[in-house]
Amino acid sequence: MMKLHYFFSMRKTIWLYSGLLLFILGCPSGDAIEDDGTAALQDLQFNYHQGLNFLYFGVRVESSYLGKNIQAVNALYFGFDTTNNADTLVLNDAGINGDIISADGVYAIKVNNDTINVRYVLEPTDTGAVYIKFLAQYGSVIKSKKLVYTTGNQGPKIVSVSMPDSMPRPAPDSVSVGTIVVTLDDPDGHEDVQTCYLMFKKPDGTYSSGSPISLYDDGVQDFSMYLWDEEANDGKFSRYIIIDSNNPLGTYTSYFYARDYSGILSEPYVTTLVVY
Repeated sequence: MMKLHYFFSMRKTIWLYSGLLLFILGCPSGDAIEDDGTAALQDLQFNYHQGLNFLYFGVRVESSYLGKNIQAVNALYFGFDTTNNADTLVLNDAGINGDIISADGVYAIKVNNDTINVRYVLEPTDTGAVYIKFLAQYGSVIKSKKLVYTTGNQGPKIVSVSMPDSMPRPAPDSVSVGTIVVTLDDPDGHEDVQTCYLMFKKPDGTYSSGSPISLYDDGVQDFSMYLWDEEANDGKFSRYIIIDSNNPLGTYTSYFYARDYSGILSEPYVTTLVVY
């Protein structure tokens, strides 16, 4: 009986160890699982801001996936070649380091475009595709999605010009006053616009000034200098327009331009003004 009991004890022990071994083999190892992140990652963003020389990475991320809360969001920055060793950048949703609004589900980071922060420093003259891979970790699962960004400065664009289409010529010793507002767009943000100006052609075909007439986005209002801008740094460049008794009657043609810090000039935006 003693030997039989020993046999059953040994057999029971073998079953316990076998079950434990199967349990260990059947458990996840803890290694991250990578798959497509179509649902979990949206609104992927990358921007090379040439004027201020920084890189921006951003992505909208779901707060949970398969019952697991978001743990970390990273961007792998490969530069121009996906075989490169990527820079790993940690994105945040705390309203700091390039993230604008805290806890809005958008994870972001802004870093200087230099060798201290990234291996693959971009230059304004670079052209081609830049590769970024965004990763969102939920427990042992990592959702991923790639973004391909085409470099090459496209320069600023004048979206609209608000100004009078006609103004009366006043009596001597008085002036007619209007305002000009130029709304700009630039792939690198309106901060990349270095200057905005116009050339004013008079009815006889000559220009009213030998040099460009500048508009500003500084919020300064000074009538003595013809300066008028409603709000600083809003991407709208403005000034007063003054007509006095010496202005010839007829149609004036305005040619508006914007230039960015890389020296790229916008296409002209043309308007007309009739002085009557």
